[in-house]
Amino acid sequence: MLGAGWLAATAPAWAQNPPTPGDDRDARIQQLEQEVHDIQAELADLKAGEAADAGDIRRTQAQAPQVVVSNGRPSITTTDPTQNFGGEVTQKFAVRTIVQFDVSHYDQQAPRTPDNRRADTQAASDLSSGTNFRRARLGVEGVAYTDWNYAIWGEWGGSGVESPILNQAYLEYVGWQPLGSDTPLRLRIGAWATPTGLEDATPTSDLLFVERPAAAELVRGLAGGDGRSGLGAFANGRYWYLSGALTGGTVGNDNGTTEYDEQTGYVARFAFSPLHGDNYALHIGANISGVLDPADTHTSSSPTNKVLRLRERPELRTDATRFVDTGNIPASGAVAYGGELGAAYDNFYIAAEAFQIDVNRAGVGALDPQFGGWYVQGAWTLTGEHRAWSAANGGFNGIRPSAAFDPRTGHWGAWEIAARYSDLDLNYHAGALASAAIVGDTVRGGEQKITSLGLNWHPNAFIRFLLDYQWVDVDRLDPENGVVAGTTVFGGAPSVAGNGAQIGQRFQAVTLRTQFAF
Repeated sequence: MLGAGWLAATAPAWAQNPPTPGDDRDARIQQLEQEVHDIQAELADLKAGEAADAGDIRRTQAQAPQVVVSNGRPSITTTDPTQNFGGEVTQKFAVRTIVQFDVSHYDQQAPRTPDNRRADTQAASDLSSGTNFRRARLGVEGVAYTDWNYAIWGEWGGSGVESPILNQAYLEYVGWQPLGSDTPLRLRIGAWATPTGLEDATPTSDLLFVERPAAAELVRGLAGGDGRSGLGAFANGRYWYLSGALTGGTVGNDNGTTEYDEQTGYVARFAFSPLHGDNYALHIGANISGVLDPADTHTSSSPTNKVLRLRERPELRTDATRFVDTGNIPASGAVAYGGELGAAYDNFYIAAEAFQIDVNRAGVGALDPQFGGWYVQGAWTLTGEHRAWSAANGGFNGIRPSAAFDPRTGHWGAWEIAARYSDLDLNYHAGALASAAIVGDTVRGGEQKITSLGLNWHPNAFIRFLLDYQWVDVDRLDPENGVVAGTTVFGGAPSVAGNGAQIGQRFQAVTLRTQFAF
């Protein structure tokens, strides 16, 4: 444009004073060429300046904190190129929460009816229908200086009997890739819940039912579980996962007892997906966890008192009663072995696990008891969503609605139906009905079988509603032989039946869970 203007301005002068032939014409041509060259140089300088200004703006924008809210989760991320020997340093901070509110109703038969299984003359435990904040967690997690992850969560919910407590608090280093993988080896210290199996690898916000299967939950609490202190390592590739941790006690000690020497244990797990595609995945895994040294509940001036106690609730926490319970077993340690199998294809999902628990009983003359449990569960997503396998946790994630609930546009979120059968057996040489226990050998912890049906609605990725119905069958012989006066079983009236009487129960329960999480 500048050149055209110059030519237009000089045209009249040329018309009045035409160039003379020879040297004058050549000089004028050279002058014009120089002026065009100068104009082009000015244009190039202008373009370079504009590009530099745009680059400065982009760099300023990139270094500014990026505030994002995804599915209700607020997070702040910054990238600073001036640190770490000229490399970029990433910092991230995110707020996390999960709230689960349960409303439950227990349908129990009269204590003396055969269908209730209870055979003594005392009333069975009257289970408490009502409400419970199963989980109410709030915390933060983030990244510091690119290679350090951290998290701290508080828990204000629970099983109806717990006080507010620390759920997890850990520091993790992720700046080392010794295995040649695209993902780093994660080294963690603090308190957290290392996954002890397939169901435990499923995020709490994505559980298929309101609770994990009883066997998986019991093994989870042996050397893992929420708030378990430890030192661990995690690694994964695209289709495999490996983890291991040395663990201590849980925050607030175990089972409400006073511990003078904390438990030490370990958790290890391997999982992989040998078959996988966009809409299908096969899962195979194995896990082992154990107690190396049980907690000592006596003072240092007293003889040691190291015991293990295995007990579990019936996959529902509105009432805190545990129907299967080994009682305290003097022990020097325990090992739990687990096998995992799962698959997802389109909108179908199925998973199963089996566990064996070996307790090393202390003392002379008594055999080491063995316990076990297993479950199988499946789901069908009515609206077509798919459960994807994740190498980050070695398990299946939950579903996310393809379209959020909005009746104005005809979208109803995601709907899923589910079924599960679980069996947890804490008996060892239990004997026959009405038989006396073998002194020092018998463990009448009971066997618990549960059939569950569920209907799950996901209006969006932030909210879930779970409706579960359970049939619970507990078969347990009286472990007291009727000789311990005033002893309560299940927290109810004293058991006076004795001699291996049936003290189990049969009942049904229905639960509605309302959940939001980000």
